[in-house]
Amino acid sequence: MDDYEKLIASSKAEIANVKDQSKFQKAIKRTIFTSKSKLIFSTLTMILLIVPISFMLTLMYYAFGTSSQTLMDVASKTLYVTEPNTSLEEIEFDMSFTPFSMKLAFEQYKRIGEEDYKANAYDLSFFLGSLSKKEVTTSLERVAPKHPTETNPWLIHPENRNLMLDAGREWRVLDGLPDETVVEAYISFYDLMTVKEVEDAMPNVDVVWAAVDTGVEKTNLSKDGGVVSPIGYPVQRDDSTWSPFRNAASNEEVFTDILKTIEKHEELATVISSAKNLALPERIAYINKHGVKTYGVVVTGPKKDVLASVENRNIVRYLKVGEVKLWNWSR
Repeated sequence: MDDYEKLIASSKAEIANVKDQSKFQKAIKRTIFTSKSKLIFSTLTMILLIVPISFMLTLMYYAFGTSSQTLMDVASKTLYVTEPNTSLEEIEFDMSFTPFSMKLAFEQYKRIGEEDYKANAYDLSFFLGSLSKKEVTTSLERVAPKHPTETNPWLIHPENRNLMLDAGREWRVLDGLPDETVVEAYISFYDLMTVKEVEDAMPNVDVVWAAVDTGVEKTNLSKDGGVVSPIGYPVQRDDSTWSPFRNAASNEEVFTDILKTIEKHEELATVISSAKNLALPERIAYINKHGVKTYGVVVTGPKKDVLASVENRNIVRYLKVGEVKLWNWSR
């Protein structure tokens, strides 16, 4: 019986050991489950906290860092001085925020005849203070080159003699338009002029934008060899609430102030504009020394009046026809 009792006792011990192991495994499983539950709960809690905290930090950054107002000002002012004959409407600005990002959407208009027409729709995305994405959808029929080169400007400096111009072609295009149309035209002169002199020479059309001589237009190259595009300012009074030229005593002064403002954010202004080289320090220094003179303007009016204005070949060196619309002229 001793061997049998030993066998029974050994079996009972093994059974007890198996039960203990089973309890141990169950305890381990309960611990793992509890740990996973706590981890999932903590993760969800962190995610739920991260989203509002991210929004809060984003709003704080755009309020006290590189403010949303600064980004909007740089964008709008850059376009006023780098995109001929364009304007923006304050009510058209659509601003939205995502974590650490801001989206800005707005529309740009052109004056053709006596009415403003939609020209472009901009969608800009900023990651903190840097432009991360830019999309432009155009409604224009005649679009200036997106990437300027030395040989494709629409406005040409009097001393830029390196271009092979087919001036007669654009005159024929203008002459062939119906009389019942209003036209946007880019006009380049043989000599530098003041805006007042231009308006006196072209009394029957609206001079809407003037390109300013900044010392680099003779070659369309800056000191570092980068291709530059025209910069200038609106000539007419702009009554839109958003415009920096609203109720301005002198649009020339507003223009020079804008250049100084966007010079502080030149990298951002450069990527916003279609020009990829603004060369602002160099151009501002030239304007401060030589004053504001124009070598070309954008005008708009009835086809016959625009044609009459450019027929004085002693003044007008080159013509480029821009947008054309049906008659809307009341004068």
